[in-house]
Amino acid sequence: MKPWGFLALVGVTAAAVVAAVLLSLWPVGPSADRGPGAAVLPGFAQAAEQADHVVLVHGDARITLVRQGDKWAVEEKSLYPVDTGKLRQLFLGLAELRYVEPKTKKPELYARLEVEDAGKPDSKSTLVTVGAEKNGVLAALILGQRRTDALGGGVDGIYLRKPDDAQSWLARGSMELPSDIAAWLDRKLVDIGEDKIKEVVLTQPDGAKLDIARDKPEDKFALKDPPADAKIKSDAPIDEPARALATLELADVRAAADMPFPAEGVGHAVYTTFDGLTIDIALLDKDSKHWARFSAQGTGDAEKTASELNERLSPWVYALLDYKAKLLTTKLSDLTAPAKGS
Repeated sequence: MKPWGFLALVGVTAAAVVAAVLLSLWPVGPSADRGPGAAVLPGFAQAAEQADHVVLVHGDARITLVRQGDKWAVEEKSLYPVDTGKLRQLFLGLAELRYVEPKTKKPELYARLEVEDAGKPDSKSTLVTVGAEKNGVLAALILGQRRTDALGGGVDGIYLRKPDDAQSWLARGSMELPSDIAAWLDRKLVDIGEDKIKEVVLTQPDGAKLDIARDKPEDKFALKDPPADAKIKSDAPIDEPARALATLELADVRAAADMPFPAEGVGHAVYTTFDGLTIDIALLDKDSKHWARFSAQGTGDAEKTASELNERLSPWVYALLDYKAKLLTTKLSDLTAPAKGS
């Protein structure tokens, strides 16, 4: 055999071996699209426009996001609005997932990658199902352990598996899937900066009152009608209560109809702005949480703002973050020193 003929034969044989190996790694037929770089959910970006529900199962936690017209809501929270930014990130993340390499097919090894069947109390995986009433299931994935910079160059990876498939994979992509239901809520309540606040009146459940006010935005806050013996502590931040409405967010939410406030044992925080808006926040401590119920009134330009706030906030009561609740319940004694001889 001539040398060139022998080399050609070796080349053909090597190519056949490589092809056989590749075929063993990347199945033919319906699964042939699972090679490196192939989309995990081909066509999902377009199909997602028809989605009307998303279900996330993590251990014994279940979160259901449902579409209502052009808006989304959290079913387990009396259809409170979803954080649309997080939902958009979820859909984008699913659409961008790309296969990198196959991993284990053995169920006993799934837990190492956190791609075990979701729904069990000790499961660390998250089953994400996206569906549409007319088109059925648009996507279903068990998403597991994330690997930061798994592929180098700042490209993250994530282990995943389809529920009806034993094969697990490392995929290119990054997914934020909080199991805390509050993380999926639109947490923004109001955002009114200290510079807009004219007066704050905080009334405790026992009737004790703190009133701070100023005449102009450039003025400093001062006690209004203070007791004769009141003396401000040298380090007292008298203007702190005025900052409570800046980026005020919820920690939890319930339908107002499911949690009526009692007639007694309720505090109030009333904020008045320079443009004529008044917000009254009823405050109740219950179940180790600080709950708030909002109502608003407005004059002049603030009348429309008050109406919008009432429409958005009044159907609900909100649990507030501890540090904000502390500002809303500041007492006169927090700002003043005890009288001499007391």
